[in-house]
Amino acid sequence: MNAAYRRTLALLPAVAAGLLAVAGCEKPKEEATYPPEFLQSRWAPQEVPVAHIIRRDYRLREGDFLEIIYHVRHQRNEKYKIKIQDVIDLRFPFNPTLNQTEQVQSDGYLYLDLVGRMYVFDRTIDEVREELVAKYGKFIKTPELTVSFKQSNVKIAELKEAIKTAPRGQSRLVPVSPDGNISLPFIVSIRAAGLTIGELHRALNRSYLDLGLEELEVTVNLQTVAPMTVYVMGEVRIPGTLLNRTGAITATQEISLLQAIAQAGSYVPQRADLSKVMLIRRRHLPRPEAVVINVHQLLENRSKNQGEPVVADSSMHRFDVWLEDGDLIYVPTTEIAKRADYIEYVWTRGIRAVGGFTSSANYTASDAVDWLGPNP
Repeated sequence: MNAAYRRTLALLPAVAAGLLAVAGCEKPKEEATYPPEFLQSRWAPQEVPVAHIIRRDYRLREGDFLEIIYHVRHQRNEKYKIKIQDVIDLRFPFNPTLNQTEQVQSDGYLYLDLVGRMYVFDRTIDEVREELVAKYGKFIKTPELTVSFKQSNVKIAELKEAIKTAPRGQSRLVPVSPDGNISLPFIVSIRAAGLTIGELHRALNRSYLDLGLEELEVTVNLQTVAPMTVYVMGEVRIPGTLLNRTGAITATQEISLLQAIAQAGSYVPQRADLSKVMLIRRRHLPRPEAVVINVHQLLENRSKNQGEPVVADSSMHRFDVWLEDGDLIYVPTTEIAKRADYIEYVWTRGIRAVGGFTSSANYTASDAVDWLGPNP
């Protein structure tokens, strides 16, 4: 083996590494820094994903229609606390001229003859009677009186009237507005977009409880789902145009990154840099979130061990992320394709076409790098 041959063999690893770097085929580590909500649940290799029925919880988005069903629990409560707008009835068996029926005002007070105002909000009827006996005792010797409700839970009664509709009973059909909120009786606005059905259910019941309507419970049903819109651009065969040809993929079902690229006509071979596909997500935030996904690694779904049979490996498909409404997918161009475009437009269509003559020139990859600027 001569010296020149040995030098050639020694250079082969460096040349191969250089070619891989130029072609953009370097495989990053599996430990990607994706936000947790971007990922699917993991399953082990050789397991069939459909057998697991692994689906994430659906998160509400603008345009969804919800049915809010109201339930009023009529339960025995020995310590009922007086609420605003409750109507209190005072009866004096031996002094009927002092009989009064008054409503609890918005400041929590009752305004009574002879004794003036009295704070009764969030107190029991027995506590109010004891204080009234003491107050009237200053004017009447041994006062006898009864205190009772003429009307209680007025808000519940008003709510029943507000939500009662002929076709749906005690329920309300509401859309998720463009700002992501819904409006309900006694609740001016509450955030719904981005929440699961369970999260919205808990938020609504907590809001009504804070309003003093502990007897009320609501159930949330999803009636209709708004179409989801995502955008695909870059090195795909149909960039930004699918199904409805309006520059968007429209679907009511969940869709993943690989499915979106497939529906966009798939990637363009020898031009798409699948190792650096970018997913941009706004998620109703002023500052978007972005993540770079190695789709090339997702498509290498087999473990190749020499001398052993090929084994399917689905573990990497955990990084085939679920998409959200408004997501933007960008499939970049490889560096080699950029250099080829440079040669085509500058040399073939530029110098030769304008000059009108046949010429030859030496060209190296460094020329393209200088022309295109530093490679980030």
